[in-house]
Amino acid sequence: MPVTIKKLAGGGAQVSTPNMIHAKKTSMEKAMAQKRLLNAVDHGWKPTGKARKMRKMMSGGSGY
Repeated sequence: MPVTIKKLAGGGAQVSTPNMIHAKKTSMEKAMAQKRLLNAVDHGWKPTGKARKMRKMMSGGSGY
């Protein structure tokens, strides 16, 4: 699925695929990160949350 990023006139960016718009009026950095995420999911990556849990545990949080 091709992900496109459009620059908006008032500043910011819009992230879209052929089926839907995923973000409106976001920063260019966030738009690029979302494009990488959507491409990864399209190619079979499945988020597990493992890295997030590990960061919480290392920072002293409960982790769950």
